[in-house]
Amino acid sequence: MHIIECHFEFSGFDDRLVKAGTSVYLWNLVRQFRDQGHRVGAVTPAHGLLPLLRERYEVVDLDWRTDDEIPVRLDPAEWPDQPETVRLPLSVRAHRMTVEGIDIVMLSGGLLDTHPDTFHPPADLKGHDLTYLKTLLFQVAAARYVRQCVPTGAVVHLHEPVHHYLLPALLAGHGHHVVSTVQTNLAVNTKVYGPEVRALLRHEGADTSVADGLADPPLDGHLERAMRAYLPRTLLHTDSPERPGHDYLPVLGLVSRSVAALDFLSDGQLAHALTQAGTPFEQLFRQLAVRRELRARTDLMTVGGCAIGDEWLDVRRSGERRRRTLTALGLDPELPTLYHNARYSVQHKGQKELFRGVRRLLDEGHRVNVLLHCLSPLPPKDEDLAALERDHAGLVRVRTDPMSTPELMDWATASDFCVFPSKFEMDTFLMAMGEAMAAGCVPIATAQQGMRHFGHTEDLDAPGATGLALPRSFRVDDEALTEAVRSGVLRMLTLWHEDPKRIDTLRANAVATGRGFTWKAAADRFLAVFTACAEGRRPADATPVVRSVLAEEGSDPLPAGHGRAHLTGDTVRVRWQGPGISRVEVVPATPDPAVTELTAGPAGDLFTGEVPGPARVLALLVTGRDGRSAWHALRVDSEPEVRATGSKVVYENRWMSVREDTTLRHDGTPGLYGVVHKPDFAVVIPYADGGFHLVEQYRYPVEGRYWEFPQGSWEDRPDADPLDLARGELAEETGLTAAEMTPIGHLFAAYGYSDQGCHVILATGLTQGEPRPEPEEAGLVSRWFSEEEVWRMVADGRVKDASTLAALALLQRHLAAGRAVLSAVDHRS
Repeated sequence: MHIIECHFEFSGFDDRLVKAGTSVYLWNLVRQFRDQGHRVGAVTPAHGLLPLLRERYEVVDLDWRTDDEIPVRLDPAEWPDQPETVRLPLSVRAHRMTVEGIDIVMLSGGLLDTHPDTFHPPADLKGHDLTYLKTLLFQVAAARYVRQCVPTGAVVHLHEPVHHYLLPALLAGHGHHVVSTVQTNLAVNTKVYGPEVRALLRHEGADTSVADGLADPPLDGHLERAMRAYLPRTLLHTDSPERPGHDYLPVLGLVSRSVAALDFLSDGQLAHALTQAGTPFEQLFRQLAVRRELRARTDLMTVGGCAIGDEWLDVRRSGERRRRTLTALGLDPELPTLYHNARYSVQHKGQKELFRGVRRLLDEGHRVNVLLHCLSPLPPKDEDLAALERDHAGLVRVRTDPMSTPELMDWATASDFCVFPSKFEMDTFLMAMGEAMAAGCVPIATAQQGMRHFGHTEDLDAPGATGLALPRSFRVDDEALTEAVRSGVLRMLTLWHEDPKRIDTLRANAVATGRGFTWKAAADRFLAVFTACAEGRRPADATPVVRSVLAEEGSDPLPAGHGRAHLTGDTVRVRWQGPGISRVEVVPATPDPAVTELTAGPAGDLFTGEVPGPARVLALLVTGRDGRSAWHALRVDSEPEVRATGSKVVYENRWMSVREDTTLRHDGTPGLYGVVHKPDFAVVIPYADGGFHLVEQYRYPVEGRYWEFPQGSWEDRPDADPLDLARGELAEETGLTAAEMTPIGHLFAAYGYSDQGCHVILATGLTQGEPRPEPEEAGLVSRWFSEEEVWRMVADGRVKDASTLAALALLQRHLAAGRAVLSAVDHRS
């Protein structure tokens, strides 16, 4: 097979020229292709380095060049001082050098030789310096070279669509099999200027229709406008730029139309790109053109994957190596040790939260060694990092200069845990985490989709678990993540002291998982994809991941709840209640919105606050304790008929509280109201064989035994997910487990005096086990009744529970509306 790696940055053959991890990735990959007998080459800019390269390597000048003027359309809003169309000179020659049997073709001349120190033009050049268009001219030059010099039938492997969005269309119809690998998680809706794309395609004789029909819908509803105003701060979405009549095209949508395969580094990265599941962007993403384009081409989606360096596959830990390393650093080898290795990027890598979370832990008196390598060209001026190192000099060691692989191995093998609180879903594989795990570090890391292949997102008790997951984060300076780092590290330190065998099991799993990511395995997957493309078969069948990703979608419900908003004068009073929620924010539909976070009540499931009025509807961003987010539109009502002027708790125990509110009616009449607060409960409708499982127990307040559906709340976990609560109550009271749990409604139990809510859950596909009633449920019995008999029990007073009757009514309503279907054969066992 003939494989051409075409990328703007192909310098991994020389460590002195590496600017980013993609170069190292490519060099490891092409050597594997070579070792398996394939013809491998590369096409890349020379970046002005030809004189330096000629000193180190034999460089041959090829008999190929191209000379032209390239018309580039510029967005006047982005380039105000430039004409609408600029003509850039393109005078490029090709040169070749062979390194370890791999032919590397370098294209040099004009803009392609600018920015030799960084390769990529600095972002601040956009809008005023035409050398910013270097990557654009490389695409034109590379397409011409490949069309003229690379034989048909070859695989052309591109990397990072934002740097090659023209290449697939420019190569279409010329007999090459073009594969695009998405290297980083830039915003999935990252866009390019439409007139620029069409003008260049036209100039190169390519089909311009590939750029048609990629506009997003207006997205002008209140909730959509609030989302669009808020989302840029999450780095998940940008409108690039948004204004009336703008013409921008989604890069991934454009690229996906012309490639033979669209590849990703991990199954989690693919899942994130395809679904945006659990992020604040998920609901808006469902309406965008890029989602439609990706969903239409799932048969092209593959996961070639990534790997860790071969030198990490057999790194060895030992007590002597640990003692030698930590003692040389002036640290106590008897203490547990944390490790972090990444480039210095306080927001992307979650280092702000890492520094602050670890600082809190040490300030509390916990003793743990901390090894931090935060690679930076210059020592960072970071007060959090400086304070951590200064105030805990006996425990913390920091390096920001380059460290050799042997040095990193010493640090990793001397450590017990590696901490990677990365944010914004910007990490798509995270080689440093895999290397640390291969060296025996137990991971403590955010549950990013792009890192889930490392196994730390499993429950700690799961057989294959490798470590502890922290909630995902899409926030700058995220206090919740800071606290999660502190509490997560503390939890693992407690295990280290109290249950070392469990740590040993996690470590063994981490080592096995980390060392499973080899370059040979990655190359084998890529070769399977390339072969499928060459033979005209579905690429997705070569690495069958996309089907499972689509099957997962929607399996985890987004944070929900219910609320009210009332306008009182110029102020809107907001109330939102629901289980499993950590944060509720009101987001105005205005540019750079000032977000108002509601205040959590004592039980943690009720959030209240005020925002400026007037308003007809509010946009609420609700975030769960697991980091998942969802948007809700809340209608604003006029001033409530009765409002509280004061409140105090008059009674409280572990199950409930009673507060006494002084009130005021519209007409000025004062009043007094007692409110009972209890956590929401779940009522489970266990359906099987045309009937229902009921339970009978003694109810003390009414001094009698009655039949009812299984139900209950968890006073120690008032914020529990309703489905988890329903499963638990069903198993406790009946011993049953359900294959399917379907929420069919939310009710208030007795809103005349209580704010307690009731989640009604339909349970089907039942399997019998052993009941586990609580002590308060002594004497509880469970039995199956036909539906006809249940209604007779209602009529004769054996069923008098209001929530059970309400659940039956809700079920009938859903059946009548076709929202739930009950199988006549839903076996009991």
